[in-house]
Amino acid sequence: MTTLTLPERQDASGAWHRVMREVCYGCGCPYLVAEDDHDLVWEPGRKRGRGCADDLCECHEAAVVGERRE
Repeated sequence: MTTLTLPERQDASGAWHRVMREVCYGCGCPYLVAEDDHDLVWEPGRKRGRGCADDLCECHEAAVVGERRE
């Protein structure tokens, strides 16, 4: 049996979280969400996925990195 190890990211307050990949409902680009708190996100900012449907999506224009999206 293989054990899956999730990558980790540091939030804005310095705490570490295991993260999972999600897809933005607005443009289809991938972003990360904390496994233990799905409101805590790391959005792509300037990075755009190949299939990005909206360059002006809030995950690009007002990216939240290691904080909760309000």
